[in-house]
Amino acid sequence: MSMSLINFVQKNKLPTKIELENRIKELGYDFKFLTDFDTFDNLNKIDTIDCLLNGNKIFVEIYLNPITEILSDFPNLKKDLSDKNFGISFSFGSEELVCACINIISIGLMDLSQSIVFYADDEVFCTRKMLIDDIEAFLDHNIEGTYSIPEEAIEENLRFDELKKKEKKIKNVKTVILWGLLFFVIILMKRKSIYWIIPSILLVLVLIKSQINLQKKRKPRR
Repeated sequence: MSMSLINFVQKNKLPTKIELENRIKELGYDFKFLTDFDTFDNLNKIDTIDCLLNGNKIFVEIYLNPITEILSDFPNLKKDLSDKNFGISFSFGSEELVCACINIISIGLMDLSQSIVFYADDEVFCTRKMLIDDIEAFLDHNIEGTYSIPEEAIEENLRFDELKKKEKKIKNVKTVILWGLLFFVIILMKRKSIYWIIPSILLVLVLIKSQINLQKKRKPRR
């Protein structure tokens, strides 16, 4: 479900993008505009702006309207907005970082252009404290919802990798021994020595054992 937060401003008091970005940084937020624009009124009537918040790229949907168009939907607001002539509406859903980003921009507009912030869905005006509290809640919820691999799982994976490496080394050693026995048997057979029988038997036994182990690994578990 889409919701709207509207900033009512006097158009000639709108800050530039740089001024707004610097003010937001002064407030302590790791924020940056990625979209190239000078002021909000340079954007299209319906547009999107790209932002970076805490290293996360965010797309914010924005609507720019003369206040008369907005007041047609909220005529009871006219008396509270007598000194405003422009509306910057942000549309958002349930994404915490998008909500936090919109609130952060709104606080910057409050500080620099004395905007009046209106939550359209509940038809209530938002105070600066309300916006800040919501930002903290959105960011905290986003951190809690971020998936991280438990330490136990990481350690278990490392142990598994080490075990596999050891098994591979043992397998390589066995392969070298088998080739060595085979080479030794061939030499003894060429010399027509009776002693080739013993290493041959050992070689056969090792090969049989290897095949038995291989069949056990291939046998499906029930």
